[in-house]
Amino acid sequence: MTKLFKYLLMGSLFFSILSCSDDYQGPIPFPTLIEAANEAGLTTLVASVRAIPGLEATLQDQPAITVFAPTNDAFANALRTFGATDLNDLVIKLGGAQNLQTVLGFHVVPAVAFSRNLNEVNIFTTLAGQQLRVNSTPGAVTVTDAAGNVARVIQADVQIENGVVHVIDRVLIPSIELPKPNLVEAATKAGLTTLLTAVTAVPGLPSALLSAQAITVFAPTNEAFAAALTVFKAKDLNELVIKIGGPANLEKVLGFHVVPAVAFSANLAATNSFTTLSGQTIVVEKTGSTVSVKDQLGRVAQVVAADIAIANGVVHVINGVMLPDLKLPTVVEAATAAGLTTLLNAVTAAGLGNTLLNANAITVFAPSNAAFTAALQAYKAENLNQLVAKIGGIANLQKLLGFHVVPAVAFSSDLAASNTFTTLAGQQLTVTKTASGVAVRDALGNTANVVAADVAIKNGVVHVIDRVLLPTIELPNVVEAAQAANLTTLLQAVTAAGLGNTLLNAQAITVFAPTNAAFSALLSSLGFSSLDAMVSALGLPAVTKVLGFHVVPATAFSFDLASGSQMVPTLAGEMLTVTRSGNNVTVTDKAGKTYNVVVADVAIKNGVVHVIDGVLLPTL
Repeated sequence: MTKLFKYLLMGSLFFSILSCSDDYQGPIPFPTLIEAANEAGLTTLVASVRAIPGLEATLQDQPAITVFAPTNDAFANALRTFGATDLNDLVIKLGGAQNLQTVLGFHVVPAVAFSRNLNEVNIFTTLAGQQLRVNSTPGAVTVTDAAGNVARVIQADVQIENGVVHVIDRVLIPSIELPKPNLVEAATKAGLTTLLTAVTAVPGLPSALLSAQAITVFAPTNEAFAAALTVFKAKDLNELVIKIGGPANLEKVLGFHVVPAVAFSANLAATNSFTTLSGQTIVVEKTGSTVSVKDQLGRVAQVVAADIAIANGVVHVINGVMLPDLKLPTVVEAATAAGLTTLLNAVTAAGLGNTLLNANAITVFAPSNAAFTAALQAYKAENLNQLVAKIGGIANLQKLLGFHVVPAVAFSSDLAASNTFTTLAGQQLTVTKTASGVAVRDALGNTANVVAADVAIKNGVVHVIDRVLLPTIELPNVVEAAQAANLTTLLQAVTAAGLGNTLLNAQAITVFAPTNAAFSALLSSLGFSSLDAMVSALGLPAVTKVLGFHVVPATAFSFDLASGSQMVPTLAGEMLTVTRSGNNVTVTDKAGKTYNVVVADVAIKNGVVHVIDGVLLPTL
C-alpha cells in the first residue's frame, strides 16, 4: 500500500510547496479513481471497470463517491470461489457483463465517507441500488455484503478527485441471480465421475442433454455404478456396456434416468409416473421428505441429494442404477441378425429352438455359415440333411448342437486362461483365452476361434466361431443297427454264416439289409419252413455268398449314388446293380429281380445300412 501513502504524502507536500508560492491560484490536484487504483496496483479492479463500456466515465462523472476497492488478491480469491480461470470467465460465472456491473456498482456509494465520518453502524445505498453495511470500531472498518460475507478495510481514506477510496480484502457480492450450472458442471461438482464417463461414451448425448429445453436427471452415484458393475460381474464401464448389449443400450439406460420435464421434489405427488428419454416409464414415489425411484424390474433407488438446480432443469442424486427393459434379442434373433442361417436351420431341424429360448442362462458358441460349409465338405455332404444322415440322425444333430451350448453365462471377460465347461450334450468343452483371443477345443482336439465375441442375448451370450465343434458321437455297429431295426432273421443268417466279425471289422461297408418279411417271402418261394432248413439245404457257402452279395466294401449313402443305374462290387465277388431315381433307390440281383430301399441311410460305425424289401440272390 506504499503507493497509496505516496498519494497522501504528495498531497501534503504539494500543499506546502504551493503555500510558499505566489504563482499558484488553484486547488490541490487529487488523482482520479482509475489513476489511484493503477498507482495502488489494483489492476484487476481497473480491468473490471474497463470491461464495462462507459463505466469508467460514469464513475468519473459522479459528483461524490466512496469506493470500497478490492485488492488483486481479493479478486483472485473471488475467481477461486466461482471456479473461474480469469476475469472473462468470472464474468460468465456471474451471469454476464450486467451482473459484473452490478457487482462493481455494489462497491460504490454515491457520497463521500471518510473513515472519520463513519458511525459505529452505517447503512449505505450503493450505485447498484442495494444496501451495504459498514461497521466502524476503533482501529477497524468492515463491510458486510448481501451474502453476509465481511471484508476488512486494509487502507482507508485515499482521497481522489471526486471522493475517497477505501481498499478492502474481499470482493463484495450483492444480491444477484447467478447462472445455474449445466448438467456436466453439477455432476462434476457432485463427484459423479462414472456418470460423466458413461454420458461421454455415448456420441452426441452430452450435447443433447445440455441443449434440452427442460430435464430432470436421476443421477446415480459412483457407488451405485460400482454396485451395478458387481451385479453384472463387470470390472469396468466398458465391460458393463458389453454385458447390457452395447452402446445403444448404454444410451437407453442413461436415457431412462432422464425425464424431459422439470420436477423438483416439491412438485412431486405421492406417486408419479414419468416417460423418460428412453421412451419407457419410470415411477417416482414421495413419502414425506423421502423420494424413491422404481425401474422396470421393480428395483428401488433412493434420492440421496435432491433439487440440485441446473441451467435447464434439476438433478436428483440416487443410490442405484435404474434399468429399463433393454430389449435384448433372443438367441434366434441374434443368430438371424448375424446371418447364421445354417445354424438356425440346424436348430430348427433338431427341434432345439424352445430349449434354447427357455433356458435360464446359456453361452452359445455359434458356428458361422462358412464353418458349416467346411463341415459339410469334411463329411462329403452337400446339405444339412446329408450331414444329419452321416452323423447318425436327428438325435446326433441334437448332441452336436448341444455341444455348442453351455448352460451358464460366460462373456469373454468372465473367462480364465483355461476353462472347462459341461455342455448341454453332457460332454466337456475346453475354452482358452489369450491376449490374441478366445479359442474352443472339441472332443476330437479340433480348435475353433471366436471371431465375434460377446453378443448379449436375453438369457446369456453368443460367441460366433469359425468351426463346427464335434462331440463324441457313438454310432451303432452293424449288428446294433440291425437289432434296432428288428432285422432278426438277417442277424440269425449272419450268425449262422459266421460273418459277424467280418462285417464288424470291415473298414467301410454299405449293407443292403433285407427285412424279416423279405426273408419270409424267400423261404416261402423256395419251399423252406425255416431259415435253418434253408441253410441245411443250400449249405453254408451258398448262404455266405447270398449274404455277401448284400454288402458293398465301401460307404455309399443314398445321396452319394449317381443318378441312374450303376454296378457296384460286393463281398460275394459279384457286381450288384444299384439304381437311383430322385430320392428312390432300388437294387437288382442276378436273377433280375428288383427290390426297393425302404429305409435308407442308417449310419453305422464303419459305413451305412439301407433296409430293402427283398433278399438279393447272386449266381448260385
